[in-house]
Amino acid sequence: MIIARFARALTRVAVALPVAALIAACSASPKVESAEPSSSSVRDTAFLSDVAIAAAGVTVDSVRRELWRETWQLPARLTLDPTFTQALGSIVEGRVTQVLVQVGDRVRRGQVLVTIHSHELTDAHNALAQARAGRTEADNAAQLAGFAVARSERLFAAQAGSMADLERARAAKVAAEAGQRRATAEFERASELVAHLRAPGALSSAIDPEDVIVRAPFDGVIVAREAQPGAVVTPGAALITVSRTGSILLAMHVPESALSAAVLGAEVQFTVPAYPARTFTARVTRVSPTLDSLTRTAEVFAAVANRDGDLRAEMTAAASLFGQGRDSTFVVPAASVQDFEGDTVVVTGVPRQGGLLLEAVRVHVGRRATALSELTNGGAVRAPVVHGGAAVAKAEILRQRDARAGAQGGAPE
Repeated sequence: MIIARFARALTRVAVALPVAALIAACSASPKVESAEPSSSSVRDTAFLSDVAIAAAGVTVDSVRRELWRETWQLPARLTLDPTFTQALGSIVEGRVTQVLVQVGDRVRRGQVLVTIHSHELTDAHNALAQARAGRTEADNAAQLAGFAVARSERLFAAQAGSMADLERARAAKVAAEAGQRRATAEFERASELVAHLRAPGALSSAIDPEDVIVRAPFDGVIVAREAQPGAVVTPGAALITVSRTGSILLAMHVPESALSAAVLGAEVQFTVPAYPARTFTARVTRVSPTLDSLTRTAEVFAAVANRDGDLRAEMTAAASLFGQGRDSTFVVPAASVQDFEGDTVVVTGVPRQGGLLLEAVRVHVGRRATALSELTNGGAVRAPVVHGGAAVAKAEILRQRDARAGAQGGAPE
């Protein structure tokens, strides 16, 4: 009996041992997977403190949906706007006595630029004096003629004068009034000539009252000076060229294939070597109606807002001409797209206490422009992307990845 009971207990133990081993194996397998995840699930992340963000100039921008615009990269140059640039020439024959401005000087409307000594102004003053005297005489003659008509009318009414005397008095009045009008016209002509030769305005004591004055026609900047003190000039001789402050154009030669974008009002962005970190904006204002037969390009001009005067004519520029918006797509700043060890990524930045949580997110880039890149999977990027300092953010992710790998490799098994 005892022997039979012992045999049945051994049988139950033999059956239970394989079952326990199977349960242990099933429960252990998830632990092995969680301890060694596949490489595809590894997230490339890093943390960047506020101090490091400020030092590296890191900024973030959003992934947004916009109308995609084709962009053409074009060499360009800055030029003066001929509409607001005026070459001032001499209006008399004479000798230049003073040139009061230099190239680069900013001038105000009415400011004295050049003085010229000329006999024409003296002659004009004499003519004005004669015209003033002639007008006075004509006014007196007209007044006397009016009195004579009134006296003849009274005598005729009292039957003390004849109709012939009255008619002669009236004819004399008409002639006197005509003479008055001629004298007035001559006086106005002489006055305008003097004003033309010597435009009215305040003058310093250093300017000769008999000198012809050349004044600035508008607020602007002196861009050329041909006049020299002591030089003899004739009517039409170039003296000074002044351009309106802030009026400058961006000139481009646009190829035939890009002319669909060169429409009035089209946006142009450009940079210049003098300010490489700044981007300037212009708007197309004029398009040449013909193409160059050799280069197959059309000259296009865009107006530039140059209120601070930093830009100069004849500067070279790298321009981006933007076409009309077409299909809607996801875009990010072009500087946000980075090459990450064979992959194309954007680095997202999520605010955390004390800094930003960075993560390299793999993306698919479609069309590229100067300022923007298209993301064909842009809807999957749900966090802001690093724009300024994107290369620094990528380097920090790689640094912290290498640090983690080194720590794991040096740990005992």
